[in-house]
Amino acid sequence: MAQLRPIARDFAGSAHERLLAALKASRSGTWRWVIAEDRVEWDEAICAVYGIEPERAPRNAAEFVALIHPDDRTRAWATIQACIEGGADADYRFRAVVDGRIRWIYDRSALVRNADGTPAYMLGACLDVTEALRVEEERDAALAKQQLLFAELRHRVNNHLAMIVSMLRLKGSKQTDPMASEDFARAINRVNTIAYLHDHLYKKGDVETVEVGTYLNDICDNLEAGLLPDTRISHVREIDDFAIHVDHAIPIGLIVNEAVTNALKYGFAPGAEGRIVVRFRVRGGRATLIVADDGRGFSPGRTLGIGTRMMRALADQIDAQIRIMGRRGVVCALAFDTADPSR
Repeated sequence: MAQLRPIARDFAGSAHERLLAALKASRSGTWRWVIAEDRVEWDEAICAVYGIEPERAPRNAAEFVALIHPDDRTRAWATIQACIEGGADADYRFRAVVDGRIRWIYDRSALVRNADGTPAYMLGACLDVTEALRVEEERDAALAKQQLLFAELRHRVNNHLAMIVSMLRLKGSKQTDPMASEDFARAINRVNTIAYLHDHLYKKGDVETVEVGTYLNDICDNLEAGLLPDTRISHVREIDDFAIHVDHAIPIGLIVNEAVTNALKYGFAPGAEGRIVVRFRVRGGRATLIVADDGRGFSPGRTLGIGTRMMRALADQIDAQIRIMGRRGVVCALAFDTADPSR
């Protein structure tokens, strides 16, 4: 043990050197300004931060300010003065110019007072943040470019979907067969369902989740406007406001579109009163969707139509269980897990 004592003393005596090494490694250094004498003291580490030889380090406030970029001097000096006058720590960033080279410096400093309350000196630590700011600027530029591309994508998708709807409407208006006209109208509603989804994604700036309450209400609003005005059918919505993954949202939106359209088209006798309910609930990571009407139910010998087969195929896409019952009215019930389907 006796042999270890000199080594321990040597190690303790090198605390100053180790501190300087740590400061240099972190690209930071410390300084002190004795205010009454206007004497500035820099350690070797802060000289490395600024890229200046120790013999050229500033010796007073004027020489320090001269190192600051002309455009930053007024703001930097005002921050220092506020620290002296108010006592609050100074926390600021500025550009230093040494031999024509610009470095961004972050400074954190505090005021130490004499026993009588007068300012004694300021202590501070500086950090070279040039590289960090460069990375930050590159990140901001990449983000701005991504947002620009995102906006352009939104514009193009909306235009393409609007073009598809216009073409379908034009083609549908020329049909003389009522069944063909109805098929075009349903195709338009399906495209609009996808368009509403894209609109919600772009408005939120989140391309992974959709607020299902707003999304399904938009779909129902469109169906009401197009199919309910000339009927005595009421539309009731009981929809939880919940964020679902986009891969769930598209099938759910299309299922609601098909189920509500089927109910309005086939669920009630002409002129009959009735009600259609759209209910969406989430409990413990399990979501349930129900579209039910109190109409006449399935007709005897009914076979599965395209809309029903589509709903079953859509349910399979999200591993959902779907039941379609038609004894007293028609009930379409869907259940699925709300976890991200891509995981």
